Amino acid sequence: MIWVLAALFNVVFVIFFALYTTASEWAVDRSEATGAFDPSQLLPHDGALWLSGHAALVLLVVLDVVGVALLLRSRRKHLIAAR
Repeated sequence: MIWVLAALFNVVFVIFFALYTTASEWAVDRSEATGAFDPSQLLPHDGALWLSGHAALVLLVVLDVVGVALLLRSRRKHLIAAR
């Protein structure tokens, strides 16, 4: 059950990250659409959103690696105990 929740969390976060990236790109394009650069068209707190989004993505990858490592360790211990 925990792996289903982890997979669901991965999917939801990746979708959020893709939507944020798309919104950020559209905001930059919209701000540059007029002849002059209009900073009011950008996303508010874009730097903080970028940093938190990328930090969360890195943590998600780390958690996935740790989860897989724990699963492999558990299975290895189970196989050794069965012998």
